[in-house]
Amino acid sequence: MDPRIADPLGYRDDDDTRVTLDDDEMDECNGHLEVVEGWPKEDLHLGQIGGVAVCKDGHPVVFHRSQRVFDENSFFANNSFAKIAEGPIEEPALLRLNKTDGSVLNQWGDALFYLPHGLSIDHENNFWMTDVAMHQVFKFKEGSSTPLLTLGKAFEPATSNKDTERFCQPADVAVASNGDIYVADGYCNSRIVRFDKDGNYMESIGEGQFWIPHSIALAENLGLLCIADRNNMTIQCLDMEGRPNKDVIFNDDKLGMVYALSYVPEEGKLYAIMGNTGDLEAKGLTIDLAENNNCESDLLGTWSPNDQPFSAPHDMCSSPSGDAVYVGEIGPNNIWKFVRG
Repeated sequence: MDPRIADPLGYRDDDDTRVTLDDDEMDECNGHLEVVEGWPKEDLHLGQIGGVAVCKDGHPVVFHRSQRVFDENSFFANNSFAKIAEGPIEEPALLRLNKTDGSVLNQWGDALFYLPHGLSIDHENNFWMTDVAMHQVFKFKEGSSTPLLTLGKAFEPATSNKDTERFCQPADVAVASNGDIYVADGYCNSRIVRFDKDGNYMESIGEGQFWIPHSIALAENLGLLCIADRNNMTIQCLDMEGRPNKDVIFNDDKLGMVYALSYVPEEGKLYAIMGNTGDLEAKGLTIDLAENNNCESDLLGTWSPNDQPFSAPHDMCSSPSGDAVYVGEIGPNNIWKFVRG
């Protein structure tokens, strides 16, 4: 593999010369976000937030664990779930929130999930979830109690990256416009698994190349599949077939563990959330994925609540237009809304 290494804190010019930008270009290159104070307007009484996503109408959805906790006691040494006897989470695991004030518009998903993790909403407004306890991926219509599609075997962890029928704690899922399904698998495996729209296995991508592929963002207009490789502290973008000839890798001594990604095609911006990593504080990053030559650096800005570090960010998403970004945390179990600064 011969990837292009992009320093997200560096300059584009080989001679490290700054370029004077006019006001329009500065707006284009400004990646700073400001938190929306008082959103949500009420305490939502959330558990650990596994995933967040945005519907086509712009309202955010939270996928949370209620009273259940994902910790060091959740799994046995063979990666099987240790608390099956407790049954599924009885409370609704999914809350759709009003984008204006954060009030609950509707909630569902009670008695369906054991340990919620990843959430994505595709271009047809289908909901895709991963459950790390069940080692499965589900496709639902909003509000339904019966999945349209299920991938993986319930409570059966894969024992290797070669397994084509099972996952091992899958972390995230993304769906392309042609229906192809990409699963980040995940915590005890180290690959991206690709399926066709009907759930038929196609290929395994990056076996042994990733450590914990924790989040996926598709930049289809650029032909890129971007992965947050959390413990490798790397954002790596492959082509949509998983081939290395279009690799883009973002890594830097100031890029910590990357938990989540979200891409806005109209802007060419990739948003990322970095967790606390050693001396590095948890914060959001705005990256110029489309390589706008007007901008001095690939890193267009960093952001966090009132310029204070996040506590434990876990997932994030952007609205379709890119006018809002949402971040879900684990301990305290907060959801934040950000807008352009």
